[in-house]
Amino acid sequence: MDLAFFGKTVPLAGQRKLSTQSPVTGLIRPDYERLSDGRYLVTHWIHGRCGLMQTGGITVCVMNEYGFLVVVEDRGRAWW
Repeated sequence: MDLAFFGKTVPLAGQRKLSTQSPVTGLIRPDYERLSDGRYLVTHWIHGRCGLMQTGGITVCVMNEYGFLVVVEDRGRAWW
C-alpha cells in the first residue's frame, strides 16, 4: 500500500473502519410553542457538540378538527 498516494492507511476489503470516539450527536427534536392567538410555533433543534442549534425552518401551525397540526405560515429557513 502506498501511503504517499492515499495519505492515510486504508482498510483492506472485508475490514471495518474504526469507529470514532465521539458519541452520537445528531438527534433532531421539534419544539412546539403555543402562541397567544392559539397557533403553534414549531422549530427544529439538533444537539451538536457545542450545544443546541436550530436546524430547520420555523413554521406556524394550527390544529385542525382531527387534532393534527396544519402549516399555515412558513417563516423561512434557518442557517442551513
